[in-house]
Amino acid sequence: MILYMKTQPYHVVRTSKIHGRGVFAARPIRKDIRVLEYTGPIISEKEADEVGISTDKDGHSHTMLFQVSKKRVINGNEGGDARYVNHGCDPNCETEQDGDQIFIKSLRAIKKGEELVYDYHLQVPGKITDKVKKEYACFCGSPKCRGTQIAESILAKQAKKDEKKKKKEEEKNQNKKKKAAEKDLKKKAKASDQADKKKKAKATDKAESKKKVKAGDKTDNKKKNKGKKKADSLSLMVDKKPATSKGKKKDTKKKDKKKKK
Repeated sequence: MILYMKTQPYHVVRTSKIHGRGVFAARPIRKDIRVLEYTGPIISEKEADEVGISTDKDGHSHTMLFQVSKKRVINGNEGGDARYVNHGCDPNCETEQDGDQIFIKSLRAIKKGEELVYDYHLQVPGKITDKVKKEYACFCGSPKCRGTQIAESILAKQAKKDEKKKKKEEEKNQNKKKKAAEKDLKKKAKASDQADKKKKAKATDKAESKKKVKAGDKTDNKKKNKGKKKADSLSLMVDKKPATSKGKKKDTKKKDKKKKK
């Protein structure tokens, strides 16, 4: 059985598979043990904004600022080993505040050599896009990994907003489609009415032209009948004149015969 002195530290800093340097258990750690303290000077929120967030060559953002109150922050950049504790989505540690002090506390029994991780619950302002999630990407490798260090509550809030926006967009698109369909129906109805009007106008024109043709035929027949009557009367007149002239000729001939006798 191995006995550990109280002075032997619980942790050791070395290269991590998760990211950069990490903190590992130097000996077995029981549950609810304050493993190490998150140290550094306490600065104002304005000073923390000036310190800012560091970004590595892969575009991943890192912060070593820990908020202790609304306007006061621990600057871990100038602190101890706690700044190297990586984020994990299935953590074996958590943070515990005691006044202005922040401790990394074990959530369960931790084996020697196991990396210490806690959920950062990062509070990132503004819209949480895929790009922002990527900036604060998580590489813990846990089956429960959510892919980012941003707090679940922030992600849930953003997801709710996105869902609401999506629903609104869908409603807008549906209304747009509905209006377009109504407009199309009106257009078709108008086209149908115009087609009916054209059909009726065509039928009316056809009927009118038929009437005109009939009227024209009647006029032509009347003209033909008048012309026929005139022709008949003329032929009668022509037939009568030769008959009278023949009679006259006969009479003259008779007279001539009488004279000769």
